[in-house]
Amino acid sequence: MVKGGAAMKLILVLSGALLVAGCSSLPMQVAENDSPMVCDRAQMARIDAQAQLQRAENHWVNCPQIRRDRVKTVS
Repeated sequence: MVKGGAAMKLILVLSGALLVAGCSSLPMQVAENDSPMVCDRAQMARIDAQAQLQRAENHWVNCPQIRRDRVKTVS
């Protein structure tokens, strides 16, 4: 029987975990800015619903913009 089998498995597991951790991306973060423009979430929802009815995929790269002072606040 070969000695050190458990140690070799431990080394393989740890090196695999390091490889996965090193290649994973950082979570997306929202930047706070003082821009007068924000994403028009209502228009995005309408476009997504229409794409879903047509069984099409929709991937947002840039969102439709709306002036910050035109956004309705949720009460």
